[in-house]
Amino acid sequence: MVQKSHKALFIVSLFVIGLMVLALSMAFGSDYPKLVEIFHHIHPEPLIVALLCMAVAYLAFTLSFNGLFEMTPHRVPFPRFFSIMFISATVNFIISSGGMSSIAIRSLLLKQEKVPYSVTIPLSFAQNMIFNLVLSCVCFGGLVYLRQNPLFLAGPRQTAIAAFMIILLVVVVTMLLTFFNTVFRRWFLRQILRMGNWVNLRILRRNPDNRKLVEIRNNLETTIQFVHRGGIVPLLVVLFWVAMDWLFTALCLFYCFRAVGISLSMGLLLVGFTIFFLTSNFNPVPAGLGISESLLAFIFKGLGVGFESSLVASILFRFVFFLIPLAVSTALYLDIIRSFLKNQGKAEIKPNPPTS
Repeated sequence: MVQKSHKALFIVSLFVIGLMVLALSMAFGSDYPKLVEIFHHIHPEPLIVALLCMAVAYLAFTLSFNGLFEMTPHRVPFPRFFSIMFISATVNFIISSGGMSSIAIRSLLLKQEKVPYSVTIPLSFAQNMIFNLVLSCVCFGGLVYLRQNPLFLAGPRQTAIAAFMIILLVVVVTMLLTFFNTVFRRWFLRQILRMGNWVNLRILRRNPDNRKLVEIRNNLETTIQFVHRGGIVPLLVVLFWVAMDWLFTALCLFYCFRAVGISLSMGLLLVGFTIFFLTSNFNPVPAGLGISESLLAFIFKGLGVGFESSLVASILFRFVFFLIPLAVSTALYLDIIRSFLKNQGKAEIKPNPPTS
């Protein structure tokens, strides 16, 4: 119990740090009266469109997993299935773990629907791989635009952008080779095991325990073999819905900027998308709260977009795409847990059959 309370306190502390960064950005980087004026003149129509785009993005996320789930003999009523996927998607807003927390909660909830872990985990790994592959490609486009912008061609900025581009390119190539090349996949997974052993021995100062790493390797191998058996069509279906998910996520960001009177070009939209999701995924603060908004506003200021408008638009995006779904998914999660406990209680008090 003490350990759980420490974890909760740690997560709350990270939230507070993110909010403090956002507050400092507002205090020292913006013109306060102008900031208040922008808040007072938010256009409601684009904000409604942003909400619709958010809903379509989460629906596309569900359908992307459903494209793989249809390959199995298991069936779950779609409203229930959507609730589970919606909850699993928003878990990462609290614990940024590269999608692992999402896979864990999804597997647990689908287990209550009689779907075994041996089905959910490989499918989740496959979806996560395609999901991050598309995200990497979109972010690469945003970094290309930044690097070609004259305002970002000098000094450390150019070096940082080039480094990010190289990293994303390596990630994309590695993911493709891991999926399609058996020899590379086995070599790559062996290197991961060796690295895990080195970290345990040299940094964590404990005896190497390969069980979790071997389990991840086996799950990945099972995933790839399973998807290969399904053929190319299910992969194309998943790829389509993942692309739709990211497209409507980007449109949600676009209409949040429209709500403050700014119409972003395609290049700036890619940059904003890249900043928000790179800083959300590679950040100890949950979903990059406060960090993503501040960084986006400062970079957009250098690209000729008003700091105050960018900051308000990014806060609107945080509210529409992150906070509203998180509140809804919390209610759905509590309802699912309540139903599960109720059914479990009924099963425990089932009357004994009458004796003759």
